[in-house]
Amino acid sequence: MQQKSTLAAQHDERVILAAYGDSLVAGWGLSTQDGLVARLEAELTQAGAGQARGVRVLDFGVSGDTSLDGLERLESVLAAKPQAVLLEFGANDCYQGLPLDETRDALYKMVSALRAAGVAVFLAGWRTSMDLFKPYDDPDLAGLVPLAPPLYTAEYVERFNRLHADLARRLDVPFMPHILAPLEGQSGCYQADGVHPSAKGAALLAQALAPLLLPLLNAPQPE
Repeated sequence: MQQKSTLAAQHDERVILAAYGDSLVAGWGLSTQDGLVARLEAELTQAGAGQARGVRVLDFGVSGDTSLDGLERLESVLAAKPQAVLLEFGANDCYQGLPLDETRDALYKMVSALRAAGVAVFLAGWRTSMDLFKPYDDPDLAGLVPLAPPLYTAEYVERFNRLHADLARRLDVPFMPHILAPLEGQSGCYQADGVHPSAKGAALLAQALAPLLLPLLNAPQPE
């Protein structure tokens, strides 16, 4: 059975989209069928991505990954030979208060390497705020609420929120300023932690992303 599965994968003629990011791509807390990757593949298929060939969305999401962690996995993404990549990193860089130059450099290297290989890139950003590490009154959470990293200042927040836009402009790639923006103002879109999308949130996010990714998947490829 393993050999047959491998052969089937090798002869899969569908256009490949690599969803490359952290827990927001990996679908933390959700079943596989309710996660963003499965939902996105369904939306793109319905929209005619890949045209006659169809589309296959591969999951390159790893929960907890920073942009530097993602850079270390770049070769595996390139090896999948995607036509396009949804590139989503930044939330964990922000939570850890990583130096902005490190985040910017890692994202720059990923985008540059993918484009050099002929892969179209869609960049999904992350926006933050100063009250990200707000204290809670619930005594059950005492000692469990993370403290703001030393670098997490008002200046850091302001510069971080410009990072993805500046990079997208510099490299001329399409982008979404904040990956979770399509869920703002809608109820029932998050799990209990208030950060990771629920099944409903993942479905709505896939609906928002599909039309933005479609042109990359239907673009003619060089002979």
